Amino acid sequence: MVFEANSATAVLGLLVAGTMLLLYGVRLVTDALQRASDRRVRYAITQIAKYPPATFGIGILATLLTQSSSAVSSLLVGLVSAQLMPLATAIIMLLGSNVGSTLVVQFLAFHITDYAPQIAGLGALIALFTRHTSWRRFGQTCFAFSLILLGLAILAAGSAPLASSPVTATVIKALVSAPLILGLLGIALAVAFTSSAASIGLVIVLASTGTLPARAALTLMLGANVGTTLIALFTALGQGSLVGRRLALVHTGTKLSGAVVVFALLDFLEPLLAHLWPNPGMQVAFAHLGFNLALALVFGPLCQPLVRVAEWLLPDAPAHESGQQRYLDLLALNTPAVALGLATREILRMADVVMEMLARSIHAFEDAGTNVPSSVGELDDQLDELEEEVKHYLTQLDEALMSEEQIRRKIALLYIITALEAIGDVIDKQMMQLAKRRRRDQVMFSEEGWQDLMAYHHEVTEALQQVIAALATQDPSLAAEFLGCKAQLHQSRRALHLRHLQRLHSGLSPSIASSSIHLDLLNAMGRVLSYASNMAHAIQGDL
Repeated sequence: MVFEANSATAVLGLLVAGTMLLLYGVRLVTDALQRASDRRVRYAITQIAKYPPATFGIGILATLLTQSSSAVSSLLVGLVSAQLMPLATAIIMLLGSNVGSTLVVQFLAFHITDYAPQIAGLGALIALFTRHTSWRRFGQTCFAFSLILLGLAILAAGSAPLASSPVTATVIKALVSAPLILGLLGIALAVAFTSSAASIGLVIVLASTGTLPARAALTLMLGANVGTTLIALFTALGQGSLVGRRLALVHTGTKLSGAVVVFALLDFLEPLLAHLWPNPGMQVAFAHLGFNLALALVFGPLCQPLVRVAEWLLPDAPAHESGQQRYLDLLALNTPAVALGLATREILRMADVVMEMLARSIHAFEDAGTNVPSSVGELDDQLDELEEEVKHYLTQLDEALMSEEQIRRKIALLYIITALEAIGDVIDKQMMQLAKRRRRDQVMFSEEGWQDLMAYHHEVTEALQQVIAALATQDPSLAAEFLGCKAQLHQSRRALHLRHLQRLHSGLSPSIASSSIHLDLLNAMGRVLSYASNMAHAIQGDL
């Protein structure tokens, strides 16, 4: 491919066009392959994680499938957060992912950019003539990958005139004498491109055209390796789950420590690389591969000590922070299957809060239950906070990345959190107000009436537990079993209502004084059952 660059304007145009094609190609490849393989990669990872010796290899494979070590890192964070994988296993897979991200870069060193038009044509042909098959996604991915190659080829053409420029020579000479600045530029380059393949591919192109001397290119490569971990680190530290912060910290720490050691050895490594591969681009490509292989060899056996260090630097949150979300991780939003699993775990925490509120609620009507309404109110505040967190998290999921089944599950989870929050309001705003009114007016239930209320409260509690068990196990049969018993529960409430009316008819004094509170409490517990029924329908998919 020949791109003319006869003027400064043409050079600038080629550099801008090449950069834009490169960035857009990286985005298309990541999106296409991640959507295509998300479920299969997740399944493969969870299965292979059972066999520790294979975890390194599956890390390499997962990155080759998604073409994004960042996507694999997000997937691992979600799996660890969902307790589908221990942190030590995720660290080994992440080291494998680092190696996998270097393999595509090797193609660039062998001038595969010369075949960008052919790859683009092949991808377009497959995508056009396989519209309703799985091959269409493969064609789109090939076309997107060709944009990366085309962008690199254009950048090479645009940078060639710069190599002979005296201004460039002066700038490069100054940078070579300031290696720290070069390292920081490499970090900035990786952060700007958000892709190790794109940033290091550009360094290889600049080295191959002679724009960058080998020493400068190697320093930029080390900085880019560190830079690719920083976005995930900052995101995890600011918004991620605790386990996500630990994994991101280990990722950045291992890359940074390795880069410092290799940088200190460059005086020895540079002539060795030049002897093995005269072409500077080849030197950068294989140094990049060797760097990540060395990290895996050194830190792989140290995964357990790394876990302990991460837990020491980022300890578990204090127990009193129970109202804060624990499992939601923004890094997992790009992998909907994992994000939905994390949201479900947080919803089960909401369900635990609701069950605690319901268990305490009946004690508020006892003489010793003076402080129960305030404690239930605190639990309701926690429930409201969790509901807002989960709702905000679920609404951030991009439905373009989701299957139809995942979209239905997302809607069901939103429906369930609304029902749980409504149950909390019934307990706090209605049942606790009735308890305060009973205490204020010094109302006493009849012995028979109180036993009826306690029995019905027990039935409602058991029914809600069954629905929550159906949610936890994703078992629609448990939800169906509850729905089958719903009519019986409603009949039980009508029978208790009739028993109360019979006590009124007999002129039983405590029943007359407590009638309003008694019937309102029965109705409130009936509303809890109605919302539980809504949850059961959502679990069954009947929305």
